[in-house]
Amino acid sequence: MMILILVKYPHHIDRFWTCFNLDHEKTKTSICTFLSVLVHFSIIIPHVENKVGQLRKALDIILQSCFNHNFSVRLYALLALKRVWSLTEGLTVEEEEAEAFRGLSSVVTACLNQAEALQSTGNANKNWLRIQGHFFFSAFHPIRDYSVETIFYTFPSLSELADDEWIPPWKFEKLSFFSESLSVPLRNSAPVLGQLQPGDWVQQDRSEQDKEERWTEVQKKITPWRLGIHEQEPELKLVPAQRAARLGKQHGTLLVVASLIDKPTNLGGLCRTCEIFGASGLVLDSLHHLSDKHFQSLSVSSELWLPLLEVKPVELTDFLQLKKSEGYCIVGVEQTANSQNLQDFRFPERTLLLLGNEREGIPANLLQMLDVCVEIPQQGIIRSLNVHVSAALLIWEYTRQHLVTGSNKVDSQSS
Repeated sequence: MMILILVKYPHHIDRFWTCFNLDHEKTKTSICTFLSVLVHFSIIIPHVENKVGQLRKALDIILQSCFNHNFSVRLYALLALKRVWSLTEGLTVEEEEAEAFRGLSSVVTACLNQAEALQSTGNANKNWLRIQGHFFFSAFHPIRDYSVETIFYTFPSLSELADDEWIPPWKFEKLSFFSESLSVPLRNSAPVLGQLQPGDWVQQDRSEQDKEERWTEVQKKITPWRLGIHEQEPELKLVPAQRAARLGKQHGTLLVVASLIDKPTNLGGLCRTCEIFGASGLVLDSLHHLSDKHFQSLSVSSELWLPLLEVKPVELTDFLQLKKSEGYCIVGVEQTANSQNLQDFRFPERTLLLLGNEREGIPANLLQMLDVCVEIPQQGIIRSLNVHVSAALLIWEYTRQHLVTGSNKVDSQSS
């Protein structure tokens, strides 16, 4: 936020410099934060007046912190010095100003040599390498990555918050008053952050991370078709329905609509369940989910073998109306006054299964379009199942009623 403020309102730069005059003993963490801003000084400097003077001011402040008795402050200062000093290369300045920078050169060199010395000592070396590879300094760009998607979706997922805390961008698209007046971009302009794992954000100890990876390799299931993927290239060129037919799979006409679901883990699991039980297709709010690592970890490549369709939530009313005209029975998974018990319900062959959002369920306007609501009998105190679990139970019941034969049983061990 400080970088954004200084880029948009560069006249506040002098107020920023006063931050470094606070009592350092009481504000060690704050000083490290202010130095972190200076690591990104290359973003700020094009917007300020008297660039040479501001660069000299930044170097003076950083050099003072390089001799601070607190190790963390020195570490952040050395990284800031390394980045800011590089801005002086090729700088066009007056002779008097050039002489001033040359005067600083020996001090800067001595400090940067201190950074080199850190690489020869155990913990210091580890900390120096870690800070240089830190998410905020190596991957994140405060201007490029400033978006609603970063704040409400990417940061929560990288921070490993519970996935019901993630708010996808499409939800903001529904708020016309919000999008019309918003000066913040809705989506990221670059895919860099979306390709990161939580470990890239949470700077955990590398030795502990290595241990976890070793155990993961021991416990991970082998995926045979990925080992011989080149032999399957002709299969991968076929559309999903053709691949399924080549494998001798039976397909019903069950269409599963998950456009209201926004958690990649639920969608990945749903994709896998639909593929295993021979659904005719899965409808998502966006096919961008397919590249999400959380989706892929649950789908285990099932998206390659299942027809997928993109229908945004705002388009669902028209889509359901179209499917009604094609003879589909629209079935919702919801507890309502007139819902039918799953064990008593006979699924029509042409069934469209509409799944609700993880928190709000099926919106009232779409409830009116359902031909029938089905609920799952429960005995416990908790009154709701995870949406993927609910969907899996209904998909299995449809499969049991229409597709399962004595020679086509699903092997739960292999799946």
